[in-house]
Amino acid sequence: MFLMVFVVPMFASCSDDDADNAVLSFDVPSVYFSGAGAQKTVLFSARGVERLYVSAKPQGWSDDNVVLDAENRSVIITVPEQSADESVASSGTITLAGYSSSNRSVSASLFVGIAGEKILQGPANSFIASEKETHYTFVPMRADGSDVQPVSVGVIWQSAGKLLQYVDLDEDNRISFYVGADADRTDEIKRGNGLIGAYDAAGNLLWSWHIWTVPYDPEQDMVEWNGYRLMSRNLGALNNANTTAEERLASYGLFYQWGRKDPFVGPGSYRANNGSSALIYNADGASTKLTFVESSAETGTESYALQHPLCFITGVGSNGYDWLWDDSAVGWSEQNDPCPYGWQVAPAEAFVGLQLDGQPTAADCDLFGWKLTDGATSSLFMAAGRRVYLNGKIQNVYQPAIVSDAVAVRSNPAEEAQPWVGLYWTADAAIDRNSKALYFWYDKKSALEGETETGRVFPAASYARANGMSVRCVKKQ
Repeated sequence: MFLMVFVVPMFASCSDDDADNAVLSFDVPSVYFSGAGAQKTVLFSARGVERLYVSAKPQGWSDDNVVLDAENRSVIITVPEQSADESVASSGTITLAGYSSSNRSVSASLFVGIAGEKILQGPANSFIASEKETHYTFVPMRADGSDVQPVSVGVIWQSAGKLLQYVDLDEDNRISFYVGADADRTDEIKRGNGLIGAYDAAGNLLWSWHIWTVPYDPEQDMVEWNGYRLMSRNLGALNNANTTAEERLASYGLFYQWGRKDPFVGPGSYRANNGSSALIYNADGASTKLTFVESSAETGTESYALQHPLCFITGVGSNGYDWLWDDSAVGWSEQNDPCPYGWQVAPAEAFVGLQLDGQPTAADCDLFGWKLTDGATSSLFMAAGRRVYLNGKIQNVYQPAIVSDAVAVRSNPAEEAQPWVGLYWTADAAIDRNSKALYFWYDKKSALEGETETGRVFPAASYARANGMSVRCVKKQ
């Protein structure tokens, strides 16, 4: 890994109705350097702008580090040596300014900083970014290896403002972005999830990729069951613990409709109060929201789902409560699999024979998750519930059921609803437009009545495909 400086423009100029129509902007969005002392020339465009000057530089950067060549429309940037007392900033803003013919101020700003560089391995529909203050790149390809040729890229949504920064296409047509350090845990990457989209010249979404920023290496933390090696946490989970409410919420991860590669954000609280979603943000850091639409001949298609990754497609009775209108059962093919490179959605076979690792008691009603075991090895599975196929609302309470070893048929009385239920999609399809899901539950009512069996595990319960559920990835064999 080498050090580099990234330079990203943020433009400001006269309003569109200015008579002089002055424009000042940089020709490239970012420039990278190998370390202190390296130098590169950044070009800019100026129309109707006079008396150009550098109005701001990062702390401790001298005039020799940022040199304006107005005649050649360029800024020569030399990375300074860093100081032990931090009097020379490792990041900051360079602002180029000037005046229009009507004496109006015009400016363009560039963010500069020192960071590592990492190329993410693909092709895949999701990537794990685990190192702080790093500039990441990946080749825009679908998970099956087919090329995507974007004209532009951008953030569709992110779980925190300024999580995925400076998203752009680099000179090699790779998608690039930067992730900084966590504000509270400065030695770690800022944790979160986001979705980056690739667009054609007309602004149509060609493809999108989930970015999972978390200090986690799945290769170093796996559980082996039934000949499969599984990740130790849910896809999109920012933690893997069940002690505090904050840990539980962070450990839920994301929700997926069966066969759709793009994730949906989880609840705003670990109890999923009122079924409400966690906050998400657009590229500018402003709040954005999911939308919900019923499946139809127009909306219940792979093409519509691709073009609308923020839209949860609810099922209707006429199509068996599938998000797809036609019974094509696309499933999680190689192209649609949501897991990172080298991983895939777990088959139901991976969960055969699992049991709760001990039976929860009444004191465990607030845990919303439990360890599952094959008798030798245990792993924590959070009971995040699901986004319900009828309306997309999050529900993570257990509704008592008539059960057998093969199927669970739920009853609906609201007064019987008790925490908690875990639902995980598998890669297995089923009949009647349903698919198989790992299903486990804890019944507080049974625990309070002193019963010995307070929960059970079903490796392959049948559920409508419009449900949004958790995913656990397995290593490809």
